[in-house]
Amino acid sequence: MGVKLMSDTIGKIISYLRGLLIKRKIKANGHLRSVGQTIINKTDGSIEVGDRTCIWSDVKFSLIASDSFPSPKLMIGAYSSIGDRTQIHCGNRVVIGNYVLIAWDVNIIEYDYHAPGGGQPEPEPITIEDEAWIGACCIITKGVTIGQGSIIAAGSVVTKNVPPYTLAAGNPAQHIKEVQSWRGSSMSDSHDKVTDV
Repeated sequence: MGVKLMSDTIGKIISYLRGLLIKRKIKANGHLRSVGQTIINKTDGSIEVGDRTCIWSDVKFSLIASDSFPSPKLMIGAYSSIGDRTQIHCGNRVVIGNYVLIAWDVNIIEYDYHAPGGGQPEPEPITIEDEAWIGACCIITKGVTIGQGSIIAAGSVVTKNVPPYTLAAGNPAQHIKEVQSWRGSSMSDSHDKVTDV
């Protein structure tokens, strides 16, 4: 028991030290944990991460500036978790709230890189509100808002807004039922609704 506790403590210390190294490339509002390598591709713009957020191994942040949006912004709140190999591609604005859980291999794609007919890609902001839980291998497409406390089932492709405290699943993701957030709050605690799914 003592060896495991010591190993866990050393692991946490190392992750916070890695977080200090990442702070050279991003703005961290407080302590930041980094478990493994973090890939940051930034042509311009800014990345801001809240206190006690954890970035797991091989997470990739890509910010792509353009004539239309010369300073893209990626903002991640406090006490959130960005899972292994998750990729966030931002050309305008991606906002991830507080206490958000993002599992592994999630792709958040706000910038397309290519446009039909060879035109300029048009990014549209993505917002993931507080206490949302995004399951493994999900794809979140541009222009989407995922409401507070919502749960997106593993493997889902989210192409439309998801109302607060909703379980959505499938390709494309559809409303399944109303739920409490993983932290225990419910729709009765929220006054705003986002509708589409």
